Amino acid sequence: MFLMMMFAVAFTSGFMMAANSIVVIGDGMRDAYVIEDGHFVVDFQADEDSIADVEALGCTVYQDFYNNVPLSLPETASGQLTDLTVRLYQNRTQVNLASYAQGCEPTQANEIALDRVFCANHDLSVGDSVTVNGQEFVISGIMTLPDYQALFEKNSNFIFNAITFSVAQVTPEAYEAIGSAGQTFNYSFVMNDRSLDKPTRVDIEEEMMKTLSSDGETLSDFIDYEDNQGIGYATDDAAHDQVMWMVLVIILVVIMAFVFVVLTGATIEAESAVIGTLLASGWRKGELLRHYLALPVICGFVACSLGLVLGITVMEEPMAGLYYNSYSLPPYHLIWSWRIVFLTTIVPFLLLSGITLFGLMRKLGNTPLQFLRREVAHKSRRHSLHLPDGLTYPTRFRLRVLIRNLSHFITLFAGILFASLLLLFGTCMLPVVQNYASQMRDNVAAQYEYVLKTPLELQGTSSDRAAYAAAEDIAYSDNALDGFGDYGYFSDMIRAMSVDEDATPVNTLENSSEAIAQVEKFAMATVEIERAFGGESEEVTIYGIQPDSAYWQGLDIGDGKIVATKGLAEKTKLEVGQSVSAYDAREGEAYDLCITSATESETDMSLYMSIDDFNQLFGNDADYFNAYASNEPLQIDERFVASVITPDEMDKIADQLVDSMGSIMQMMMAVAVPVYLILVYLLTKTVIDRSARSISYMKVFGYRAREVNGLYIRPITYVVLGSLVVSMPIIVSMLTVLMKVVFMSYSGNFPLVIPASNYVLLFVVGVVAYAFVAFLHVRRVKRVPLELAMKISE
Repeated sequence: MFLMMMFAVAFTSGFMMAANSIVVIGDGMRDAYVIEDGHFVVDFQADEDSIADVEALGCTVYQDFYNNVPLSLPETASGQLTDLTVRLYQNRTQVNLASYAQGCEPTQANEIALDRVFCANHDLSVGDSVTVNGQEFVISGIMTLPDYQALFEKNSNFIFNAITFSVAQVTPEAYEAIGSAGQTFNYSFVMNDRSLDKPTRVDIEEEMMKTLSSDGETLSDFIDYEDNQGIGYATDDAAHDQVMWMVLVIILVVIMAFVFVVLTGATIEAESAVIGTLLASGWRKGELLRHYLALPVICGFVACSLGLVLGITVMEEPMAGLYYNSYSLPPYHLIWSWRIVFLTTIVPFLLLSGITLFGLMRKLGNTPLQFLRREVAHKSRRHSLHLPDGLTYPTRFRLRVLIRNLSHFITLFAGILFASLLLLFGTCMLPVVQNYASQMRDNVAAQYEYVLKTPLELQGTSSDRAAYAAAEDIAYSDNALDGFGDYGYFSDMIRAMSVDEDATPVNTLENSSEAIAQVEKFAMATVEIERAFGGESEEVTIYGIQPDSAYWQGLDIGDGKIVATKGLAEKTKLEVGQSVSAYDAREGEAYDLCITSATESETDMSLYMSIDDFNQLFGNDADYFNAYASNEPLQIDERFVASVITPDEMDKIADQLVDSMGSIMQMMMAVAVPVYLILVYLLTKTVIDRSARSISYMKVFGYRAREVNGLYIRPITYVVLGSLVVSMPIIVSMLTVLMKVVFMSYSGNFPLVIPASNYVLLFVVGVVAYAFVAFLHVRRVKRVPLELAMKISE
């Protein structure tokens, strides 16, 4: 019990303390490193008057230009990848300040600071040389940028990339020497009032976009910090994982509480004659209560205390390393949390003390005579149950052992049930994630889904394409503003070229007629729907598709019908035939949606309606769309493309999920296996202890140790093997509920999938664990003394 409690507290307190510290560190970065409230990108350096107009809306704007250039590593670096990109910034001094893990910021023109995780992945250290855009630099510092905690090259990417992409800082002189050709004119802004909620902040940001446009600036990107994956991805991951470990803590606490009850009862039964003698001699029950309570309380206090010490000194840093291997975070330091100490240490100790006290009080309620006669254990008519005469003596004897210890064997079954639940919980997490990722690939309706920033027509005459191409050439040329006066922004440029300003822009790149023929327009928007429990909201994509879609088939849409998915219904308070409230956080609008049917997809978190109903719901023009579905790659002006969704992108998500959760699963297995061994040992030991006197009698009558093992160990073996098989359906039902709790805080629905190999693994681990336990019991049977039979206290 000491070992089980110590290991359980050490693992859970270490991980949760580390995860909580990472969340607190991440949350504190906004003020400590002056993280932006958002940023925007314009095609050319913004005019000072434009920036002043934006700042008048209630924010401060900072230049944060960068340049994506090729990077080459020394031959000693691992990987030797050739297609490497580094995003160069000048040393930041006002916003998004760097945190240095090693070295210092560049002070010389030949020095560079690189991202910490990228350096770790390529074995780079301070003092190493790298080549940037043909020029050699020496690494002066290894750092993290607070707006690149996860290395997303594009915010629209589905997964971060710390292998072929890095961010870096150099001196202003070095930045200019590399050259500004192709640099991105990025501006970060910080609100004067940083406590604004998202809808209010979004309203201001919309005014900022209108102001920039009216001042002649051409925006190519605008992102609020809450939508910036580079800022929030890492801490969200750590926060979600805490729920998983909370479930593990609950399972461990239930298991320990269960064992405490069993051991307390076994102790009282084993020493009932002594207790009866003491009570008859004048000892008070309170004195006996304190005596029997002292040892488990002292044991529990020391085990929990030592487990906490091990957790925060030995386990905590390896647990934190699971995240620091993937995410670029500031130097780690422990942040104490009494909440985690209470959940992982104090609660198990209080549970031990309380349940032991309750069990002792219940057992000590018997009379001294009952104790002296060993009548403390529950008696029933099953002890005198008549067995068929045709059974052999060994069979009858084993059945008597089973009947006499039925309550203990029921307890053993329950213990194996909980231990198997813990073990299967650890082994099935990775298959669940892999299945989710696989189904995500299947949920992509077309080989390419192009999400647009604004509607863009693929079809058009050559004169239309020429007109829009000319307008773009003028709009994006360095002297665009000089020749056009008031036509300083893109829409006016188009109007100046005699193109209808109300018309949808035409793609300037040509696609084949075959490719265009199989393209399908659709619309999509993101809303939030409240989850079934937990108080949080699920991000849901609403699709507006063609009623006769070739890519989304079998959906009953049109005439106001809305189709949901099975996964979305399981995750949220959504039911067919009832209305659900969907909230648009960016617009601050709420929509009542009546679900008319549901599909069988368990991982797709989407709603489907006709594109006409979609545009009516969101108040769009009748011909509005913002995406294309295609099985052929399309040539589309990159300025109009927000993201491209492909099955391959879903595979990248799968790889990242497996990579980020694989280590956590191994940690859970490290907790589950020792607990399983200890639990099975303790529960089977109580049966052997209870039969010790009978075993002694058998030895007096001349039975050899091997024969005694066959009479006593074999029934226990039957119960253990039977329990492993019979408990499987119950475990699956319990695990289904647990998985919903664990993944409730994650985006998406993760259906429970248990491969057949996991059942085999569970059974094999159970058998091997019991084989080890049985070996110990065989030795224990050999050591039962013959004189025990002579010690008759009645």
